[in-house]
Amino acid sequence: MKLLILRHGKAYDPDPRRWPDDSERPLTDDGKKRLAKSVPAIKALAPKNVRVISSPYTRALQTALIVCQKAGWDEPEIDDRLSAHHGPEEALELLQSLPVSGNYIIVGHDPTFSYLPGYLIGANRLGATTLKTGAVARIDTGMATPAQGTGTLIALIQPKILAR
Repeated sequence: MKLLILRHGKAYDPDPRRWPDDSERPLTDDGKKRLAKSVPAIKALAPKNVRVISSPYTRALQTALIVCQKAGWDEPEIDDRLSAHHGPEEALELLQSLPVSGNYIIVGHDPTFSYLPGYLIGANRLGATTLKTGAVARIDTGMATPAQGTGTLIALIQPKILAR
């Protein structure tokens, strides 16, 4: 499996008056622009024939849609297991349900997305691979089912570097 773990772009700060349901909180205009600038670097990291799977939360889905549109990829699939209210176990469950011969980009949230790369490469420390908003990590597991220690970290690129 070749996997890109993409944390959603910069979103507005939580504000219960504007977004009583935090799942509806969108990307900022600046977040959208920075993300669009990052797409060439994300595409260069991505294997061919990639399948994009996103959290249904607005900020993650907007991220996935921008990346897919700018990269020329099919629209993203939505999977609730990538939602912010779920943890790494559910994201791992999703990954383990996918064919290991595939190429994927998953789009979601912290803290899960900062934990997941470290877990897959066998790091014993929580937060070993912190992903800021808009950051991406590429993990390859070969033909192994994703589990702790089965992955190789190919790249971890924070958003300021991606947008250059």
